[in-house]
Amino acid sequence: MVKLMKIQSDVYFICQRLKNIDPSYEVYYNWQNKCFEVHSNAQTKNSYCFKVPYDVLDARTLDYAVKTRRENRDKLIEEIEKSNQKLYEKNLKEQVSLLKEII
Repeated sequence: MVKLMKIQSDVYFICQRLKNIDPSYEVYYNWQNKCFEVHSNAQTKNSYCFKVPYDVLDARTLDYAVKTRRENRDKLIEEIEKSNQKLYEKNLKEQVSLLKEII
């Protein structure tokens, strides 16, 4: 069983500021995974929204919450595709470079 502790307040008021992004957001600390999680009380069967990718609750958590919202899905997918394209081109150049060295 997952052990969750609801975080009511924090030093930077992240819990309250998350409510400005989505009023249904609640922050929990997961004792089993030793991380913060954001849940939505508007989701009935599974309230889990995302794991906070940082060890502390700070402004980055707010940025991450905005970035990963459903409304920003298309922008996020486009960003991922651009990043993947850059990696592909970089790897291709490195492979061509290695082949030139071999030849």
